Amino acid sequence: MSIMRKMIFGYVILIFIPVIVFGYLYYSQIYNNLTKQFVESRQKILEQAYANLKTDFTRIQSVQRMLQYNPYVTDYLDGAYQTDAENVYVFLRYIRPLYTQLFFAHPEIKSIEIYNMKDDVFPIPDHFLDRSQLDPQREEIVRDLKAGSGIWVFADSNTSELIYYQYLYNTQYTERIGLLEMRVSSRLIADFYKGAGVEGNWAAVLLPKEGEPRIANIGGINFNEKTLRQLQAEESPFSIDRKTIINQLEIDELGVRLFVIGEVHSVFQSIKQREQVMVMIIVLLLLVLSVTYYMLATNITKRILRLARHMRNLDDENLKQRMIKHDRLNSNDEIGFLTETYNTMLQRMDELINNVHRAELRNKEAAYKVLQAQIKPHFLYNTLETIRMIAESNNDKEVADISFWFGRLMRYSLTSEQDVTVLEKEIEMVTFYLNIHQMRLQSRLTYEIDVAVNADSIVCPRFILQPLIENSVIHGASAIIRPVHIRLHASEDEREIRIVLQDNGNGISAEKLAVIQSRLSGHHVATEAQSEGGVGLMNVNERIKSFFGGDSRIEISSEPGKGTSLWIFITKRMEANDENIDG
Repeated sequence: MSIMRKMIFGYVILIFIPVIVFGYLYYSQIYNNLTKQFVESRQKILEQAYANLKTDFTRIQSVQRMLQYNPYVTDYLDGAYQTDAENVYVFLRYIRPLYTQLFFAHPEIKSIEIYNMKDDVFPIPDHFLDRSQLDPQREEIVRDLKAGSGIWVFADSNTSELIYYQYLYNTQYTERIGLLEMRVSSRLIADFYKGAGVEGNWAAVLLPKEGEPRIANIGGINFNEKTLRQLQAEESPFSIDRKTIINQLEIDELGVRLFVIGEVHSVFQSIKQREQVMVMIIVLLLLVLSVTYYMLATNITKRILRLARHMRNLDDENLKQRMIKHDRLNSNDEIGFLTETYNTMLQRMDELINNVHRAELRNKEAAYKVLQAQIKPHFLYNTLETIRMIAESNNDKEVADISFWFGRLMRYSLTSEQDVTVLEKEIEMVTFYLNIHQMRLQSRLTYEIDVAVNADSIVCPRFILQPLIENSVIHGASAIIRPVHIRLHASEDEREIRIVLQDNGNGISAEKLAVIQSRLSGHHVATEAQSEGGVGLMNVNERIKSFFGGDSRIEISSEPGKGTSLWIFITKRMEANDENIDG
């Protein structure tokens, strides 16, 4: 074999084939890494969009609780109002403003309708409908719904509008009195698709367990029976091949499986263009090297060693350096994209907790209001007034006084719709409360109230003193035989108002006192077994902090057998000039 042939053979073996093989393997590795990173990031975006959708579902479903725990709605559906005039008045005065508030807070809701379960309920078009107007197919779907659960369905097969159904019950949860139907605009699903990246050449397929699939934004996807069978057999959360990218997840609320489909060539079009450029550069480089090598081989046949050294200098290092540099550019582009997406996801997750935390606080406050709305107040007031009048006619002053005090307490507790009052009213109610217990305990209970502030101008939440006085009576005076004295003193300076509540009762053990002080300072979270029912010390502390802000708080000290002292510190912030404050 001639030297020329040997040199050509060496060129093919040492340069041409290694460059082609190395370029192909290196490009395949880069391509596989990028596609894997891309499909995993798409899956995270899809899961985040679904988390947002579940939050929207929960927010919309809270409308049912607002209606369930509204006494005017439940009384209306339960047929509590006897005449049409009463029904119309309650609807216009109390229920229609609630509807307006719900539509304002939830703009995606198109309509809220309630199907009456009782025949004697006064119907109102677009609000309270007869149950005979309910679609029989929908009636079959909602028939087996349990208390506290609802169901989402699509309005029809042509739109993305949703309908939510859930039953309303009477106050004892013993009877269904209405079926809530909320129609939600297609904007909710459209926002979900947008958040999941279903736009451009991406398609979304909702695949129910039964029935026809729903396809949104079909884009450039060729959807047919073969594609449907492929989706039904797909089990992995995401997959990718040379043609198609598929991400999927289960939407339990709608009973469907969502598939987001895209074509690889449209997603990685820029990479394909870079691939073509890279192939052209390699081919051009090989041609240049081949021509140069051929010229050197023909013109410098006698300088074999120099030619060999020249060939050793044309090793893979230079090519690798260019490939690595090129790869770094690509990596920087993709990493920048992934970093931006990751930061956006973290920010969105923080917002969702606060929403849940705020939702939990709103649920606690709603549960507190529901507990106050359980009793029919007017019957109670009339009964107490009758007892007082009979006692006065019989010259029984003690019974008349205790009926009067108890009636004022009940009217203050049950009739006001406002959450705020003034300190003067709180102290007045505490006086009535202590008078009742003093009449019961006689000489075993004495009390003293010393108010050195302008109490009628201090705005405060309702029921911040009565639960604390109740603790002093129950755990102080009622727990021991010897006389107990309760003292309430209020004073102020330029910065804050101080209310001191002291008793010489049984006191609190050191271990229990440490737990209470830790919980008041927010450093200890009580378990369900440790916490007590009702509106207690912790509830009052939280409401004072939330209402007054600043350094407002409750502090406690106690000695077993000697008594307990409570300090309420209120940071000054407002005057009682609001017309909505009861009093």
